[in-house]
Order: sequence, then structure tokens, then C-alpha cells
Amino acid sequence: MQNDLGVEPPRADRPDEPSRVDGGRRGALKVLCALGGAAYAGAIVVPAVKMLAPSSEGGAGAARWMRVCRLADLTEGEPRRVVVVGDERDAYTVTRDQLLGSIWLTKKGEGVTALSAVCPHLGCSIDLNADKKSFFCPCHTSRFSLAGAAEAGPSPRDMDPLTVRVVEGNVEVDFKLFRQGIAERKEVG
Repeated sequence: MQNDLGVEPPRADRPDEPSRVDGGRRGALKVLCALGGAAYAGAIVVPAVKMLAPSSEGGAGAARWMRVCRLADLTEGEPRRVVVVGDERDAYTVTRDQLLGSIWLTKKGEGVTALSAVCPHLGCSIDLNADKKSFFCPCHTSRFSLAGAAEAGPSPRDMDPLTVRVVEGNVEVDFKLFRQGIAERKEVG
């Protein structure tokens, strides 16, 4: 097309391959979107899988050794209540140094026995009688021998024994909790 002077106006040069330039920008944008999407999906999926996967740290049946006192702190044949302090775990959190419960320890020679201080009936705290010859539950008057055998009251089973070991002069207990109100001893995870 010519103008009034009869000269054809100069034409603007067009890029040889405009789609290649646009394709490069689009490609970079696609890669950035894909990386952002993968990071976002990972932020959601990884915690969900971790929550749903079975934990290798504890749970029912797994040993949970806790140091409760020194062997030298126990008197031969005399039950002593000690508290158990450790990490409390649930599905989402771990809370450090929590009071988990208490147990009764009795030293017999070089060995130690441990009984849970939780009554198998309804979970009240078991105490030592004043004469130190038996245990009792103050809530519903269950009575137990020093070995933990149920002698009277509504408790459906004996006191729950716990596994004990002595390591370098320290008493360690495999601390567990058990279901209450049933005759069978079933661990609570």
C-alpha cells in the first residue's frame, strides 16, 4: 500500500518465530506452577501419611523403659510408691516430661518387682495399708496382697505387674497401662 507520496511506508520487522519466545515463557511458567503445586501437595500429603502410618515408637506391646529410681533408694521387702515421668504421645504431639502415673516397687534381694498403682476396677489410685501388709483401693474398697493378688472387693483381677530391670544401679520399668473393669489384662496403647 502506498501513501500520498507514492512511497510505500516502511514495515515493522516481525520476529521470525514469535511462538518460540512465547513458548519459552509459557514453559517456564508451567514449570513454576508444577513446582509450586508439588510443594503444596507435599505439604499436605507428607503429614497425612505420617499421621496414618503406624508408629515405630511405642504403641501397645512395645517396650517403654523408664528410669524411676535408684536401687539403693529401696528398702528390702518394703513397698515404695514412685512416680513415672516421661514423654506423653498422642496422634499429633509429643509432650515432654509429663507425669504418666505411679507404681509400687518392692526390693527382694537383688531383684525388684513392680505393680501398677492403678486399680483394675475403675482406675483409682491404689494405696498401701497402714500396717504395710496389703494394698487397698480407697474408692471401692478392693484389697490386694503385697504380691498384688486380689483378696476382696470389686476388682476383677489382680494388680497389674510390670516388667522391671536394674541397669547400672538404676531401676527401670516397662511402663504400661491396662484396660480397667475387665478380668482379662489388656494393654491400652
